[in-house]
Amino acid sequence: MVAGVLIRTVPQKTDAVYWTLKDMEGVATIIRVFGRYDLVLMIRALDLDAAGKLMDRVRSVEGIASTETLIAAPPPGDRNGRPS
Repeated sequence: MVAGVLIRTVPQKTDAVYWTLKDMEGVATIIRVFGRYDLVLMIRALDLDAAGKLMDRVRSVEGIASTETLIAAPPPGDRNGRPS
């Protein structure tokens, strides 16, 4: 499964959080952003249980204030919008 994780960091901790998460197993991509959130992660996990364990590790990183996880849904039907 694939999920996006929106992360808010403690002020002045974004760089440290970024480098801690960058090489964490299960993190496919990490992007610094400007706005309400500071970082966006794309994670990959075998199933929801594995994703939950990964998110426990992510949330335990010092400097993370909050997270919001968005689980990817399957695409709708085929390219013409018809149900498959």
